This record gives sequence, C-alpha cells and structure tokens, in this order.
Amino acid sequence: MVPAYYLFKLPYTLVWHIIRRLGKTEDVVLYCANTLDYQIFSPVQQYLKPLPVVAKNRKAQQELAAMGVSATRLPGFPKGVIMCRQAAYRFPATGIKKIGLRHGAYHFKPFANADSYNLLDRFFMTSSTEVKQAEDAGIYCGVAIGYPKLDSAFDGSIDASVLTRIRQKLKLDPNKKILLFTATWDNSGLSAVSQWAHKLAPLAQRYNVLVTVHPWTATEHINNIRNTPGVNYLGNHDIIPHIMIADVCIGDASSILAECCALDKPMITFRMPEGKRTVPHVHKMIRDFSLQIGHVNELDDAIKQCLAEPDARQAQRAAANRIMFDQLDGLAGRRAADEIIKLFPQLKKDDA
Repeated sequence: MVPAYYLFKLPYTLVWHIIRRLGKTEDVVLYCANTLDYQIFSPVQQYLKPLPVVAKNRKAQQELAAMGVSATRLPGFPKGVIMCRQAAYRFPATGIKKIGLRHGAYHFKPFANADSYNLLDRFFMTSSTEVKQAEDAGIYCGVAIGYPKLDSAFDGSIDASVLTRIRQKLKLDPNKKILLFTATWDNSGLSAVSQWAHKLAPLAQRYNVLVTVHPWTATEHINNIRNTPGVNYLGNHDIIPHIMIADVCIGDASSILAECCALDKPMITFRMPEGKRTVPHVHKMIRDFSLQIGHVNELDDAIKQCLAEPDARQAQRAAANRIMFDQLDGLAGRRAADEIIKLFPQLKKDDA
C-alpha cells in the first residue's frame, strides 16, 4: 500500500464526513492523473451521463483544459469515483464507492499490491483469464469487460476516411511503408528506446516513421525523436488509428503491443532480459507473436522480413488475443458502462 494512504486517510475521512453532512459532497467523479486517462474513459463515457472531472494536479488540469475539459483539482470529496488506474488511496474514505479501469491492455507488468486493488469495489480487466490470474494473486475486485480503448477500431468509428485524413495530416508519403515505434518507460529495465531513439534518421529516409513512447521517458530520448527529420512524434494523440495505418510495429515490453496484437499487426520486438518487472507468460507471448531481435543493427533485415511475410505469426497473435481479450467487438465501453450503472444507477442516461 502507498504510505500516503495511511497518513492521509484519517484527516481526509474526517473532512469527507463533514462535507457529506453539510450536503456538499459531489456525486460521482472521474479522476484523471493525465489526459490519457480521459481518453481511455471516453468510450465508456458515451454510454453514461456526463461526469465531472477531478485532475491530479495543476499540470493535468491545464492539459485537460487545453482539450476543452474543465476539471477541479485534488483533493476531491465525492460519493463515488471512477479512475483509469488503481489509485484508490487518493480517495481513502471507506464510504466512497470506487471503480478502476485498466490503464493499458492486460497486465504487461506484474500486478501491483493486492491491497491497492482491493480498495476498489470493481476493477475492470480485459479478459476472464486476467481476472482468474488476479484472483490467484489475491485480487478479488476484477471484472472482465474487455478494453474500451480499442472499441473505435472495431465499431466502425475509425473508417477509411478517418485514416486517410490522418495520413494527410501527418504528411505521410504514400509510396513508403509505415513503421510505428513504441517503448515502455526507460527506467523499467524493459525498454529498448535507448537503442533506437537516436538512430531513426536512415529509416525515415526509406519509411514513414511514427513514434509513441511512455510519458515518463527521459527528455533526452524524446528530444532525439522530435528532432529527427521525417519522424512523426505522436505525443499524447490517440494511438489506435496510428496502429491501424502501420505496416510494422516495433517495440519492447510496452502494453501497446497488446493493442498491435489485437489489430493483427506484424511486430518486431527487442529481446529484453527478464527482471522483477517481467511477467513470465507475457514475456513468452511477446516472443511468440513478434519477430525478436537482440540489437538495433538487426532491425533493417527484420523490417524487410515482416513486410515480406506480414501473416507469419498471425496464429500466434490470435492465440495471444484469446488470452488478453475475451471479445474484440467494439462493445467493451458498453459493458463497462453497464457495470458502472450497477454501482452508480444515477449515471444511467435517461434515454438508455
């Protein structure tokens, strides 16, 4: 458990009860640590009444405002809270009902402390397999609903015209194949970003190169990527349509690989050593569904191989999808909303 939970719980709970008695407690809020949280929840929000937003800090509040989203800041004192993570310690009063959603697809890193999950009344996971694995780890709040962030790729929201506009906006060369690079946090021990962030220039001459990295990635790497001519650094844009237009996806142990797998994209991954943040069966899945390389010098040949044989690991991708996602039907947001309404019936739309 986060130590701040124990320091904060007593005074927070006292204030929460006072505010509640005064009748000034907010109803149900969406907690956002960053703009990605808001994006992840959007496919669920469309099935619910609008939720007020509570931002983690001033930076998050300002970034949300830039998106046109008005938000208050912590501390918040609601009757209920929904979050795209397991951060119940931010709202430690036991009287507050709490729901969490997966930040990334499946658990590409080990489950956090079971107690931090079990502070939540529900935590939405991407498959029944994941729920069972969570129970084996002592987590009993899991509910399998799928991964709402992927809905737009399967419900028709992102059609050919949308993808054409994205290609045009990024000024992609129609005569070049598209590579999408991704990387997990560089201090995780599972990231390969240091191998390629400063070596994209030759690839950008022959391919359209798109890059998305973990938001905590070192500024040095991000600057190298941003400053490489011909490279499109995607920042906090919705990554799903960019995966859809990619011909080859290149990564390490980032959970974005699960999204690439769901969209049946050929993948190249850097072979990373096992460590304390490795999930063994995920490590094996990545090895199975991607073409693995040990060094950036092998990347050229690997790209050519993937472009020549894009279906080479299609069966392995399908097998991994059955583990990570019960259904890829564009309705995960609806299933999440239905579960939310069970706990918060006041969020049901009048016309639903």
